[in-house]
Amino acid sequence: MPFSKREAPNCEWCPFRKNCFYDLLGTKDAKKAWREMRLASPLRSGEIVFHEGTQPQGVYVVCKGKVKIYKSSRAGHQLITRIESAGDLLGQITLLAQEGAYTGTAETLEPSIVSMVSQAEFVDFLKRFSDASLALLRELARDVRRGENKARDIAFKPARGRLADTLLRMMRPAKPFPVVQGLKRKDLAEMAGLTIETAVRLLKDFEVRGLVRRKVKDIQVLKEEEIRGMAGSAA
Repeated sequence: MPFSKREAPNCEWCPFRKNCFYDLLGTKDAKKAWREMRLASPLRSGEIVFHEGTQPQGVYVVCKGKVKIYKSSRAGHQLITRIESAGDLLGQITLLAQEGAYTGTAETLEPSIVSMVSQAEFVDFLKRFSDASLALLRELARDVRRGENKARDIAFKPARGRLADTLLRMMRPAKPFPVVQGLKRKDLAEMAGLTIETAVRLLKDFEVRGLVRRKVKDIQVLKEEEIRGMAGSAA
């Protein structure tokens, strides 16, 4: 997975910049330094950004696509802890903690572009630009809030609500209906905090009710508003 400056997208033209750490940087100098530091690599679906148990090499940014973070058991089972989309940082917690290896594996869910800033450059960048440290704290606060929301949903939201929420987070605009592309049932279940059996049963129920439709490896969302209603339900 070679990284190069040539592959790094221009942050100023990026359609996802409003969701990105880059947009939180306060000064033109900080933004210029960030753009110049980044290396990037285009990745196919299923490629690994970093492995659980390896030492951090730097901080990563999802410039395009989606990346799942998962932990593995000794039996080979996976638990997806996070799904990162365009604009999100990867690996920053392990790098900043300076307490050893990555605690999860990062793997692309679809064709993606991932940028990287080396550990030494990133630490130096934070020392040079105080606004960057504040921006990073805001990014970490977002991570904490997402984790709290996920814990709340698992505790209080019914299974169908968690599945509906996952479908909404993963769907892409398409004609004639939005679509969840190429997502394995196993991944869908783990994202929703469900067993595979429960996820399959609920998907079948959604199909029978005309809410979604399976199309080869994709899921078409036929009645988005009803799905949103389920996702927002706490009972």
